Amino acid sequence: MFAVVFALFSGKKPRIRKARALGLFGLVLAGALGGCETDVEIEVPAHTPKLTVQFNLNTEEPNQSMFIGRSQTVLSGEDLWRNGLVKDATVAIRDKNGVLWQGFAFSPFDYNPDQGLYRPTNPFTPEPGQEYALTVQAPGFEAIESRLVQPAVVPVNGVSFQPDRKNDQFNFSGMLRIQFKDIADQRNYYRLFVKLLDDQDRVVGNVYTANDNGDIFGEEVERIELFKVFDDGWARQDEIAYAGKIESYIGGGIPPTHLEVTLQHITADLYLYERSKNNYQEDNPFAEPLNLHSNVRNGYGTFGGITATRFKIRL
Repeated sequence: MFAVVFALFSGKKPRIRKARALGLFGLVLAGALGGCETDVEIEVPAHTPKLTVQFNLNTEEPNQSMFIGRSQTVLSGEDLWRNGLVKDATVAIRDKNGVLWQGFAFSPFDYNPDQGLYRPTNPFTPEPGQEYALTVQAPGFEAIESRLVQPAVVPVNGVSFQPDRKNDQFNFSGMLRIQFKDIADQRNYYRLFVKLLDDQDRVVGNVYTANDNGDIFGEEVERIELFKVFDDGWARQDEIAYAGKIESYIGGGIPPTHLEVTLQHITADLYLYERSKNNYQEDNPFAEPLNLHSNVRNGYGTFGGITATRFKIRL
């Protein structure tokens, strides 16, 4: 069911994956089964629409807008992007004592009043270590709720970068190394982002993990990759180290002056959601259908927490 909710947030239609028979075996099998077709009626259980939401409390980028939608049966062909928006919801973020920290109000788009987002009615930046609850209520739906504890700040112990000699005004690559402290006595989850900035802190290129050191004999090697979530199973003596070749294309040929590294300490539910989303998108014809992770009570979606640490290297 939550696959439909992912379709709402990703713009992708739900897929039913099928194993594909290949080669001569497939032709023989098709011939053998050609005369054995049978119509089977499947009873689809009734579906009660539920509220859906996907929202992250982010210390680096607070006061984000929010989309509130509804679910539908997997066999429905209705376009949730156009018709699934819930515009009369009451949205609030409170702490564990019930104190209201941020409210939201629906704001239609100028170019299309029938569409829009819920925008914050007041500024708010989450505090690491504090517990928060997201509640959404709307007429005709059961109220939904989700809770989290904002992750702690994780200090970066060291960052170094060795650029390649072949770099020019458009192509940029080199070896990046990052070390940071893993918080002991608890499970931790992370994500790394790297950007190229000019002398006015404008982004001139997004950096990606290079693919030239990613496999051995054609088999993919599991490793920490930029933009992808990972857990603290990589920790050694309470420290996690990233070392890898990175690359970027510099748009407009503007020379970069800094490399900015952002370390995100994320909640377990956000980690599980991102992992399930990656598995859902994986183009594997033999994969089984799966649901996306949800931590929303009485509804669908995720409420995640992100605490960011930034570090700059002068090039």
